[in-house]
Amino acid sequence: MTIALENLSEIHTDVLREVGNIGAGNAMTSLATMLDCKVDMSVPRVSLMSLSEFAQMTGGAEALSVGIYMPVEGEAPGHVAFLLPEQAAMRLVDRLLGRAPGETTELGDLECSALMEVGNILTSSHLMAICDMTGLQLLTCPPALAYDMTAAILSSIAVNFASLEERAVTIVTRIEEASDTMEGYFIYVPEPESLMRILRALGMIEQVTHG
Repeated sequence: MTIALENLSEIHTDVLREVGNIGAGNAMTSLATMLDCKVDMSVPRVSLMSLSEFAQMTGGAEALSVGIYMPVEGEAPGHVAFLLPEQAAMRLVDRLLGRAPGETTELGDLECSALMEVGNILTSSHLMAICDMTGLQLLTCPPALAYDMTAAILSSIAVNFASLEERAVTIVTRIEEASDTMEGYFIYVPEPESLMRILRALGMIEQVTHG
């Protein structure tokens, strides 16, 4: 049994937004600790959308981006991705490797390895917070990194869905580090059947209209 966003009341959407808020907040705490600086985040947006709609977030479909993607298994399967515009990824590498601002001008093996490691830590922190909130067992899988045009990255992630055209309930959180104007996006997409499990775990299932 699954739930579509249009079958959810405002209170259920608020609950899913809080799930995204806590998950992303935990990841931001990890990032702030690694960078030794303040990291801000937006209020998560819960919407029904296709991955192709994310392209405009990072400058358009043809803009270069870095994506770290991690499939989620366990009691509430889904997908987590950390998406960075190319310049933001380079600024993050500068901070991670102790370089002067602007020193990183290309992303080679060392730079991608650093981004993979931070992406792994952040996505894992995100899921751990959701586990603690819901009591559900979520199992992380090895992350994958892609450095390509945004559209190509999103297409690669979309392969994991039943249909490239399928729209899914998606929780998106924008992050930024003000001093370096570094920005990125956390994308959390629970599988349709996982929405019911998350809401049941949070005591909200009795208020759901089944589709």
